[in-house]
Amino acid sequence: MAIPKILSDAAISVAKGVSKVVLGKFLQSVKGGNKGAIVPYRSEGNENIVCFIHGFSGDPESTFKPIPEFIIAESELNGWDVLSIGYSTDLMPNIGKGIWAANPGLSKIADYLQTNLDILFEHYNRIALIGHSMGGLVIQRAIINRADIHKISHVLFYGTPSGGLKKAWFLRWFKNQISDMDYEGEFIKRLRSEWEERFKHNYPFKFATIAGELDEFVPVKSSLEPFPTDYHFITSGNHITMVKPENSADTSFQVIKRMLCIGKEISYLIGSDKELNNLIAKYFEDVDSLGKKLNDLDPRGFRRYIFALEGIGKIDDAIRVLEESEILESNTDMMGILGGRFKRKYLIDETKSLLDKAIYWYDRALQLSLQANKSSQIYYHAINLAFLYLMFDETDLTKTKEMAELALRHCQIANSGEYWEDATIAEAYLYLNDFEQSKYFYGSAITKCNQRIRETSSMFMNAIYACNSLNRLDWKKEIENVFAI
Repeated sequence: MAIPKILSDAAISVAKGVSKVVLGKFLQSVKGGNKGAIVPYRSEGNENIVCFIHGFSGDPESTFKPIPEFIIAESELNGWDVLSIGYSTDLMPNIGKGIWAANPGLSKIADYLQTNLDILFEHYNRIALIGHSMGGLVIQRAIINRADIHKISHVLFYGTPSGGLKKAWFLRWFKNQISDMDYEGEFIKRLRSEWEERFKHNYPFKFATIAGELDEFVPVKSSLEPFPTDYHFITSGNHITMVKPENSADTSFQVIKRMLCIGKEISYLIGSDKELNNLIAKYFEDVDSLGKKLNDLDPRGFRRYIFALEGIGKIDDAIRVLEESEILESNTDMMGILGGRFKRKYLIDETKSLLDKAIYWYDRALQLSLQANKSSQIYYHAINLAFLYLMFDETDLTKTKEMAELALRHCQIANSGEYWEDATIAEAYLYLNDFEQSKYFYGSAITKCNQRIRETSSMFMNAIYACNSLNRLDWKKEIENVFAI
């Protein structure tokens, strides 16, 4: 019997009972219709990239279609380049010059992915890997093999047989990739053991594993059970259609959008979606590069590291690092930064204990700064206390005005002309009911800081919360105009 006939019959045996679409994909593979390629969907030189890796019998163009187009159409996902990596998944060996070309096993395909991570993705600071079916196994193997995975920010598996396939043994003589998916095979057993040893369910990236409710090729158990339930998702569709959503409202795409979008922890940042996503990618790189030399950082580098942690949504880690640092004992600037992190958490959670901690650290820093008669630190802590006292009691402005007057006085003494000084003056005038002066100094501060995102976001957030608490919605609208929001 001819080999193509044997392989066709074997493919039919594996696909027995599954959809015609799945069977058709297998038969296409038998005929040698799947070749490796790299397909760029969006390449704008961003700091972030979404990389799709197809599965057995898939290809880089059609497997995930139309998900790449949905990503490009979502304004919230601007700033993410999009690319699909292909590799040979043909069941029939390639014949050329009388020699059969070997099809690579999953470990070799994982090495191929690693090469792309090193070369094609070198300039990216955040990499989201999305694998379908066998592509998810390739991603797992590549991650385990890779010592440094700090750039890998998101990992998603769709219909991936992470627990292996019982059907795989039908074709194990003909195809390394099929053999590797055998649930009793060495590849799967080793993969599960090494994955558990590497991560112990504590992933350094955002992670999700998604099963199709009608997947007749990869059982839900094999897709989900190797991972904790917190990371489980189920979407509509079978093994093929689960990654072919009809529209962007489908669960299969919404999981991706939810994972890639900016989280509420950093929702205070203002700017275009593209600017924000690229800024977060730079924070991602700062966390890695500065974190490796944390004990040797000077105060400026340490401050940058803390802001980077917060910028990628790890504000609790930022607080822990600050609290454990020896520099906190005597550095009033770091005390203020710690107070600011509690303040930021309070504005999200509205928990009084967080407000109390923020007030404690700013007040402690203020008292030390007053003793040292250091005006730049005095106005920094005083203006934040003015804000926090307003949050504490909107009906009594006594302490708020007292701190605003103290901050304003020491801005005049310092008279450095720096943008934070102008921002402090602007906020102080809000509390002291001089809105025209406030607008003027906000405009000056925005110009002086070159409209940098973190700085203008911090100014804007304080101003908007203050206007709301002072019940001056008319001011709020004008403030939005000043910041061009």
